[in-house]
Formats: sequence, structure tokens, C-alpha cells
Amino acid sequence: MGTEDFRSAPGPMGWRYFSEIRRSEPTPHGEIVDVTVDAEWRVVRARIDTGEHSIMLEPRDGSLTGVRDGEPVQVGWGPDMHLDYLTPAMNAITAQRLAGTTEIDVVYLEPVTVEPTLVRQRYELLGSEEVETPVGRFTSDRWRYTALESGWTSDLWVAGDVVVRYDRAFELIGYEAGATGPVPVPS
Repeated sequence: MGTEDFRSAPGPMGWRYFSEIRRSEPTPHGEIVDVTVDAEWRVVRARIDTGEHSIMLEPRDGSLTGVRDGEPVQVGWGPDMHLDYLTPAMNAITAQRLAGTTEIDVVYLEPVTVEPTLVRQRYELLGSEEVETPVGRFTSDRWRYTALESGWTSDLWVAGDVVVRYDRAFELIGYEAGATGPVPVPS
């Protein structure tokens, strides 16, 4: 599938996540994901560049507005909506905004093409627990994610602002907590 090297930290607006992704599907390519959210974890700006396609989006006057491949793009948007792309950053952002189990409206950016589509997703909070990863054990919130249209579902664990485990999707194989990141539970 690929690898993702990321950095995340609080910033002047709220929180920022920046990653460089190397994917092998559908063809080998590199991607950049740069997302900024406010103090309530609502998207302030999102930029994704897949090499072949790029998109920059900002919420403005009831829509998610920006540029995709040099052309204006506008998608319906409201304060309770979420943004998703094929990176655990989006799941971390969504989990921070949710208080418990719920179904949400999402602007989903299709892999590689970053074509926006409106979808429904379900996040089910299963509880707090310790989870083992290749880089250590973390105290985390366990969620079950479901893409309602396809029925695809998987469990993920969020520690602080980082998805530390995501069954069938991502594996955390290297990690430095930095000044504000979650730290593994001492063994």
C-alpha cells in the first residue's frame, strides 16, 4: 500500500498535521497532506497533492471552497460536517470532534484524484483501553469506523491526536512523541 511520514502539533490556529506519503497503488507516487484545524478540531484549511492531482480547501460561507487541479471547486459544508481522505490524520481529527457514537456527513476526497464526494460514516466509541503497537503500548480510545455506503468497517485506536493503530488500514512502525504527542505506557 505505502508509507506515511507525518508531523503533528498544536499551532496558532489549533492543530496542524503535515505528511509525506509514498503509495504503490494504483501506481507508485508521492503525496503531500497538509491539514490545519481550529481549537474545536474543525477544518480551517486542507491541502492535498498527489502528483497527478491537487486540491486546496477552506470552509467559507456554508461551503468548502477552493481549487482542484487549477479549477475552482465548491462543496456544500456545515459546522457539523467532516473531511476525510486516505490518511489516519482525518480519523484523528474526526475522533477529536466526537463525544461518542454517531453517524456523520463527510466530504470524502477520493484517493489520488482528490475528487470530493458526499458520504455518510459511522464512528462508534467502544471505550478507553491500552493497545499494543510496534512502537509501544498506548492508552487510547477505541473506535469502530464504518463507511455506510460500502459497509467497510475497521477498529482504530486514537491516543491524544494520533491514530496509533488502525486494523486493516495503517500500522504505526515509527514514532517520536515530540513536545505534545502521546507517549507509550511504560512497560
